[in-house]
Amino acid sequence: MKQLIIICIVIFLYLTGCAPSRTFVDTSCSGYKNIDFNRSKISEYSIGILPVLGGDEKEQFRRPMGDAITKYFREEFGDKNVKSTQQVITILNENELSEQYTKSLTGYYTSGIVPKEVVIKLGKALQVKYLLYTRLLADAETSTLSKIKISELYVQCQVWDTNLGDVVWEGKGGIAKLENDASNLVEKTAFGLSKVVGKDHSEIICLDKSDLVNSVQQAESQGTLLAIIACVGGGLLLGLVIAQSL
Repeated sequence: MKQLIIICIVIFLYLTGCAPSRTFVDTSCSGYKNIDFNRSKISEYSIGILPVLGGDEKEQFRRPMGDAITKYFREEFGDKNVKSTQQVITILNENELSEQYTKSLTGYYTSGIVPKEVVIKLGKALQVKYLLYTRLLADAETSTLSKIKISELYVQCQVWDTNLGDVVWEGKGGIAKLENDASNLVEKTAFGLSKVVGKDHSEIICLDKSDLVNSVQQAESQGTLLAIIACVGGGLLLGLVIAQSL
């Protein structure tokens, strides 16, 4: 009987502690990929990380994001194969391309046409075949059904071929997290991007904010069920203890 009581106690403690829930999801994903491009070519021909773009409300994330992308890209593709944002800025200034670059990006934002001339010039100056174009975005959303507050930080990205002057890959790096999660959004977003860049969409399981909401709701349902089981188990355990004492 004592062994049975011990087993019941262990089961009771296990059930009361088993309501796991995600607090964040990696929303990094691949979209378009040129058939002749793959991520191994980044290591082979090198890439330059262009300054991260973004609105005033996300200004505090821009420089840290550029640094984080450089760090994780170098881990993935090698230090010598990744030119940092600061290196790109230096080359732009030394080659008097800054003004042309700024005007070209403004035009690209409105037209969607890659600034071929400046891309080719910058590629030659940096001695890289690829450039990473990134635009920083953020979103905050509350699920109307569960009142779950979720924040998301992500970068829309393109890899530009400096020989073709065109896009060879498009996707995003991102992280969605609950309000009480203390994850470093910038670091996780950059890390996620480094793992999907250059990959085909079919190679990746893409998640979004709804997957986080579903995970939380599922955990809440499991927690309610486990609480009921634990309550019943506790009653049975109490009955066994009383019966043993008689």
